Amino acid sequence: MFTVAVDIGGTFTDVFVIDEEMQHTFIGKAATTPDDLLKGVMTGLGEVATQMGQDVVGLLNATGRFVHATTQSSNAVFAFAGARTAVLTTRGFGDTLTIMRATGRVAGLSVMERHHYRKTEKPRLLVDERDIFEVSERIDSQGRVVIPLEEEAVRQTVRAVHERGYEAVAVAFLFSQINPVHEERVGAIITQEAPDLFLSLSSAVAPEIGEYERSATALFNAYVGRVIEGYLERLEQTLFDAGLKQKVLIVQSNGGLVTASQTIPVLTIESGPAVGVVGAAHLARELGQPNVIATDVGGTTSKVAVIENGSWNYSRETVINQYQLRMPMVDVTSIGAGGGSIAWVDGSRLRVGPHSAAADPGPACYGLGGVEPTITDVDLLLGYLSPDRFLGGRMELHPDLATEAVQNRVAIPLFNGDVIAAAAGIRRVIDAQMADLIRKSTLERGHDPRRFAIIAYGGCAPAHVASYGLEMGIKEMIVPFQATVLSAYGAALSDVRFSLRLSDPLVLPAAPEKVSVHFNKMEARAGVLLEDAGISPKRRVFERWVEARYRRQVHTVRVPVPSKLDDKGLSEVSGCFKAEYERLYGAGSALIDADIELVTYCMDAIGLIDKALPEKVITTGEANPRIKRPTYCPLRGEMVETPIFDGSCLFMNSQILGPAVIEHPGTTIVVHRGQTATIDEYRHTHILEQEG
Repeated sequence: MFTVAVDIGGTFTDVFVIDEEMQHTFIGKAATTPDDLLKGVMTGLGEVATQMGQDVVGLLNATGRFVHATTQSSNAVFAFAGARTAVLTTRGFGDTLTIMRATGRVAGLSVMERHHYRKTEKPRLLVDERDIFEVSERIDSQGRVVIPLEEEAVRQTVRAVHERGYEAVAVAFLFSQINPVHEERVGAIITQEAPDLFLSLSSAVAPEIGEYERSATALFNAYVGRVIEGYLERLEQTLFDAGLKQKVLIVQSNGGLVTASQTIPVLTIESGPAVGVVGAAHLARELGQPNVIATDVGGTTSKVAVIENGSWNYSRETVINQYQLRMPMVDVTSIGAGGGSIAWVDGSRLRVGPHSAAADPGPACYGLGGVEPTITDVDLLLGYLSPDRFLGGRMELHPDLATEAVQNRVAIPLFNGDVIAAAAGIRRVIDAQMADLIRKSTLERGHDPRRFAIIAYGGCAPAHVASYGLEMGIKEMIVPFQATVLSAYGAALSDVRFSLRLSDPLVLPAAPEKVSVHFNKMEARAGVLLEDAGISPKRRVFERWVEARYRRQVHTVRVPVPSKLDDKGLSEVSGCFKAEYERLYGAGSALIDADIELVTYCMDAIGLIDKALPEKVITTGEANPRIKRPTYCPLRGEMVETPIFDGSCLFMNSQILGPAVIEHPGTTIVVHRGQTATIDEYRHTHILEQEG
């Protein structure tokens, strides 16, 4: 039996296969096909099947578990290619989505971008005033019905929405997280009057405090709903026709899996990066590293997540296209910096990203029509990439095209035509941006990065981690053997996971049963979901926490909740809150006399999946270079003769002194002068400073 996991990225589609019986793993990588993502999926499956000595039908026939992380919802949002969506909201609150809590101009922007406020704009709207319909109804903050729902008026509105050609409708009423009765009734009416409309209720998608964020989440769910439904239907049918006999499991933004029929469309946004963190955490536990910084640098973006004591964090709020959404997402910070990021000149300054050449046309060196200089072009010119061994030799790179792009766009304007100096300058900029991203994710959140190791993965991170890790003062940098497909690897090892939450503010001290009632309801709901996903009671785990704050404050802090909720248990919650508050904001910052308010109750219902044992090697041997070629040495500021190693020929305890380059089929590891690379029993590469 095989476990097959597929992750579609902006540039490449990754496939990871585990042979459960033989404890072997196989890796495939194909170019992402934006016009039809399933083409890239099937190409990647075909490549892996060939490695295994069979065809796709044979592989899928013997697959017991198929996991898929999709970018389809993200693509629909960023390309504004979702469904035409109408919004039904409480009368008098039709401007909620356009006002955007007055943060729409700057949400998600960097500090530098915020400094130029006059140049900022609100994002392109998914809906405007013509798409928003106000409904006569009102529920107050205590969940009491103040104005009854006018059902006949709702029916007329739904008919009008249908007649005007809308494909989806989002329903977001005031305080529906406390009492969803009006939203649910409107949902029933829509199902009766226009069953072909995709329906999204804010009380079902994001039952949390925050009128704007809840409304925006419901809107995005409706906007991408039809796209995801259609894609998953095509995916399941294509795989079924090709021989798959099992249900497809879909990765969610919380790092867990659900069946295709259980998928909430908006929760598939950024699902690939989420399971990359899951994979990094799994590797960290194997290696006995409790604290790691996961750095994922692919073709389009750089992402960083902090894993402390073996666990990752969740973000309370997610910003997509400057909209603030409430959805359970693994806490990943990202910037537009990757292998396809374009270098450009801004007056007299060198910039890199956030624009990317992506998969089409790609970097100039691909020879597919790209003319802008990218990080991949730079790494090729600096000698780190082999023109004839990219993607294991399946794709030829063109140094002459890379030279032309860097020379025309950067070297002539800024470096007197010196291509190598320009390439080195571009690389310094991108490495500094990655280091800044790590600072933002660690120092600004109360973590000392020097206490952490780095796990670097994605196609581009292994070639750069020796630089940005060194700048951060981190002593150990780990490049997994599966680095190029770590998100697919994480998907293969992910558990089924449902994230439930509910807002109902409560000031402590309070009766424990007032808190327990919410968790009891969520646990009952979670049991139904896990049963539907085929998870036996013995394989179920429930993790509980609350988002709390000092009364009258705005921001919340996440703290765990014990399984037994009595007076002692609530006292533990208060103690954990104060400790976490001081970790985040500094010793002595806790407000001793202030009341603590529990705002949102959260539960992760987990269906544990058996994990394959890690594949070890016992072969040892000396590391011998394949060839030597000039590469750029940042310490000397010039090209130097450098040994190039074949990663597939390195085994346990192999040691390599920098400068050196280690080539794998999907990525390249760069080791600088003064550093040593050691291969462990799992064939992961550990980069450390040389002693003495």
